[in-house]
Amino acid sequence: MNLDSLIKRGQPPWRPRPDAGDLDVWHEYEIPLVGTFRVCSDLVMFTQVLETAKGLSAWAYTCLSVSDEDQLADVTFPSADELRSFVETLFRGREAVLVLARDDRIIANWTRSLVKGGLVRTVEQFINDTMNQVSDSQQRVRAKFAGLDAAPPELVSTP
Repeated sequence: MNLDSLIKRGQPPWRPRPDAGDLDVWHEYEIPLVGTFRVCSDLVMFTQVLETAKGLSAWAYTCLSVSDEDQLADVTFPSADELRSFVETLFRGREAVLVLARDDRIIANWTRSLVKGGLVRTVEQFINDTMNQVSDSQQRVRAKFAGLDAAPPELVSTP
């Protein structure tokens, strides 16, 4: 599958193209958060990696092989933590498409990346790269400042 054609702006992240079908939701909380869907005969895994309280979220997608499909046929997870661990393992070492969504709709920011150190680290690099593309330094600093504002108090506390 051509990963460049996987994303269409304005689509919900769990259905990033209008022709995505056969949605199999593995975990949801108001919306699908982890699962698979098909584009033609290709099986794609999706997962929400991070979200903010203001409706911004980061998602990852990877194509699965026929042997992956066989492995997934009867898999069950006793807990959400075990599901998350399984998904991390499945993505590690693979090329993934990373996207940002706002209010459950894909926005223009997306990239392809090899998942090396886990999904959160890969998304962190994606966000850093996205921030570095902002040419207006005042906008870039405001966005970083907002990030500090959302950080745990110990990160920005006085000694």
